[in-house]
Amino acid sequence: MKRLTIAVALITLALATPARSFAANSGYDEGFFIASDDQEFMLKLNGRLQPQLYFQDSATQQKQLTFNLRRAQLNVFSEIHDIVAIGFNLEHAVTNVGTQNFQTVNIGGAYVSVEVIPQFVITAGMVGLPLDMMSEISSAWLLLIEKPITNSQSDGITNLTPLRPSFGTPDGLGINFSGGYWKWYYSFSVVNGAESNYALNPDMKMSFGFRTGINILDPVPGKLTDFDCSETPKLTVNLGSTYQGKRTDPNTNANISYLWTSSLGVGLRWGGFAFTTEGYYRRTKITSLGTAVWARPMLTDIGYYAAAGYYIIPKKFEIAAQAGQIIRQGPDNDSWQFGGGVNYYIFDNNLKLQAAYVLTTDFDDVTGTRTNKVSTGTLMLSALF
Repeated sequence: MKRLTIAVALITLALATPARSFAANSGYDEGFFIASDDQEFMLKLNGRLQPQLYFQDSATQQKQLTFNLRRAQLNVFSEIHDIVAIGFNLEHAVTNVGTQNFQTVNIGGAYVSVEVIPQFVITAGMVGLPLDMMSEISSAWLLLIEKPITNSQSDGITNLTPLRPSFGTPDGLGINFSGGYWKWYYSFSVVNGAESNYALNPDMKMSFGFRTGINILDPVPGKLTDFDCSETPKLTVNLGSTYQGKRTDPNTNANISYLWTSSLGVGLRWGGFAFTTEGYYRRTKITSLGTAVWARPMLTDIGYYAAAGYYIIPKKFEIAAQAGQIIRQGPDNDSWQFGGGVNYYIFDNNLKLQAAYVLTTDFDDVTGTRTNKVSTGTLMLSALF
């Protein structure tokens, strides 16, 4: 499947390129590329492989020590006339560490983008909903292997209350408008109400997401770390909001009228030190409870995280810490998490070894009186090209 998809992409680009402009230039720049003589056409390939040794211990599940392939990904990107961009990736990954979800190769992140003017770009395809800085950070640049609990926790064990996962943004087929001027930036998306990269819209339902911010100093890039050991400080403030329309909760058949989520965050990078923190607020409107054993017409959830890293040896050895909490309205369903780790960069960010320990509370046991604590330890090798 991978070979066929790549071949189709190469053939399509070749047919769209005049014979006189066939590539004469090639090289490596965050991926292998070929470009036409006049630089009007470019094709780039990059990817990553992330095998792990994973340990988990909790009060409700059997201890686990396993080798795991967290992610195998190939990215294809092309640029035409400096204003059109086309991209997608082929990915084999697990959606939750320690599970076997998402075993097959899937196409993800497929999009086509047109720069109308530098301040206004239109993108169509798998655009998802924008909300926060964390959702824009690549998994290749995380501090503790996984994103914090506010963006990664999901509820799928005990079907007692309406589904209330983390504040991570959903996928979605749709259209996005983005751009900026001077120190201001924005991104706005409209996606199918199915909020899936593969499912079509079930009816007239749509979901909306918006994020905007100010680069008070230099802009903070899409990295949770300051690998560049910035000589001048980078400081960004971000504000976002999403509106997700009517849906039926898969756990309880409760009818949800809407979910409204907002975020506010700050990112700082300077001299090898990185600090990022964001807070979240969510309102869930329920019109009928279904089989839910505890709920009320309006539920309020809040959450926050903080992540920090520092290079003891610039671009070589980094220490990191990360913490977060989700406070859900109702009995015994709050969650917190904290952890630490070290990262050793063998060859820039192309080859690195990461080790992390994280302690998390699990909120699935809503009616119980004991908090389930989950300890995880991970050793991961990341190879990127």
